[in-house]
Amino acid sequence: MTTTFDSTTGTTLIPAAPVTLTEPGPTFRRRVTGATFLAAAGITMAGILATPFENGSGETTYLKSLAAHPKQAVVAAVLLHFGYLLFVPAAFAMARLARRGARKLSAVGITLAVLGSGLSGLLVTDLYDLSVARHAGAAGGVPISNMDGVPLAGLGFITMGLLTSVGMTLGLVLLAGAMRRARLAPIWPSSATFAGIVVGFGAHTLVRTGAGFGAMCVAIAFLGITVLRMSDERFAYGSDPR
Repeated sequence: MTTTFDSTTGTTLIPAAPVTLTEPGPTFRRRVTGATFLAAAGITMAGILATPFENGSGETTYLKSLAAHPKQAVVAAVLLHFGYLLFVPAAFAMARLARRGARKLSAVGITLAVLGSGLSGLLVTDLYDLSVARHAGAAGGVPISNMDGVPLAGLGFITMGLLTSVGMTLGLVLLAGAMRRARLAPIWPSSATFAGIVVGFGAHTLVRTGAGFGAMCVAIAFLGITVLRMSDERFAYGSDPR
């Protein structure tokens, strides 16, 4: 800071220190952000509990479970749609909070989460599979559901299905890790999210899927509570640089 001398008055002028302005409305935004985390976890878990699991592998078994519980399948798909959708703003909030303390990790995490932002849209396939099962039957609907004979169907499965689901889930793991590196949260939410994905991936039973998603949802809910308990200044500024 540089001082100047005023020759007309004979006094030394000392400039005032710069003032850092806080963004307006931090309390409201912090509460909405924390509530988004909690809603994402709660609605997703509700969707898992509402899902009519097939309790076995194979497309025929899957279509039979949808056809046997059509209303339950639709409710579960709608709940999961909104639960997965809320992971997107939660991911952006995690990246923003950790951007100074874990710049690279949060950047990679949000990139993957953005690639997986269409995860909620995949739930529409459950509704189409339900319609296929009811009109073509479980056995007859298998080749339709699998898109047998459709050119480049595998490319669509990989780019739209696998990349989307892996992008969002792995992105959440890295963003939770970024919050840990930025000293905003402990390590266990990141570990629990990763463990939950491993346990629940490809599961066909409520017990295994519920355990996997339950661990992930508890971790996301904890991060939401962490945001709610932050000071407005910390929420507005984010983590300190490292």
